[in-house]
Amino acid sequence: MITPKDFQNHLRNLQLPAESRQCRQISLLSAAIAIGNNDLTTICLVYLKEQNVATTAVYETILQSYLFLGFPRMIEAALTYNKVFGDNGQVDDIEPISPDEAQTWYREGKALCRKVYGRNYDRLKQRFLAMSPDLFRWMVLEGYGKVLSRPGLTPVERELAEVAALIVDRRERQLISHVMGSLNVGASTELLYQVNEDIRPLSGDDQYAASRRIICDIEGKYAPDS
Repeated sequence: MITPKDFQNHLRNLQLPAESRQCRQISLLSAAIAIGNNDLTTICLVYLKEQNVATTAVYETILQSYLFLGFPRMIEAALTYNKVFGDNGQVDDIEPISPDEAQTWYREGKALCRKVYGRNYDRLKQRFLAMSPDLFRWMVLEGYGKVLSRPGLTPVERELAEVAALIVDRRERQLISHVMGSLNVGASTELLYQVNEDIRPLSGDDQYAASRRIICDIEGKYAPDS
């Protein structure tokens, strides 16, 4: 694993053009969360704060990480975020979920899921309905609706953050799906290659090479939906 000092140097040396800067920066955070090392996550969060990355974008990247990395790593990242950025608002209690809110999650989740999976959506739906209707319902309502349809990040930013986490976590099946999903929502293959390069010190050379082959293979065979 990369040392904290080497990770700091890596972040300082990054050259990020304005048009892709935030997307690549939050992808780095997503990759750091996937490592599960609080020191590396802290370094990344301090870097993002120094770089004036939108606090909402940082917060949303942490929230969505539980979908791909689980609650334990997300909670650790949230606690680290709190130390660097402070409290994210103060309320006396949580509100119950209203019927309208749940309907919005379902409607927006279904639309986003269809956009991400493109022409593969119907096949995905039928496969999961046969295997586990509950899982497909949760994917639409919980994943794509409640979490991934929230404001604060663009669909491209969310997909690239997911790709970064999946690369580090070595989830090849899901990585293939979300590389294609990134293209379907408007990412370029160049941006995918850049993110893979950015997080190379976290994922390691072998995983970097494996992920590059996946991106290259998809680039050669897959035309994103318009």
